[in-house]
Amino acid sequence: MLIKKSQAKKKTNSEQCSVWEYASQSENLSFATAYIDGRFPDKGRVANTGCEEIYYVLSGSGAIHSEFGDFNIEEGDLYHFRKGEKYWSEGKQLKLVLVNSPKWSPKQFKLVE
Repeated sequence: MLIKKSQAKKKTNSEQCSVWEYASQSENLSFATAYIDGRFPDKGRVANTGCEEIYYVLSGSGAIHSEFGDFNIEEGDLYHFRKGEKYWSEGKQLKLVLVNSPKWSPKQFKLVE
């Protein structure tokens, strides 16, 4: 199945974070790209309560502030979030690939504090 970049749906999560979701018929995984330039979320922490997630850094730099520690990330790095892991992230022109398993849905994405 081919999904063209022009078919990706842009979602603006905040002034600092935009995501382009690629529609897939798979229930096992989902794919998106993201751009973060600042803090996400604006305050507090978030968690994916129904899936694991991978951040793969295409360019830029940033940090993940997780319940498991603080991690600096840069081009070529990969961070694997556990299901339910509480975190917030920050980026400096950070471009990411996002992979989720099983498929991500807005219902499972929670602001936890």
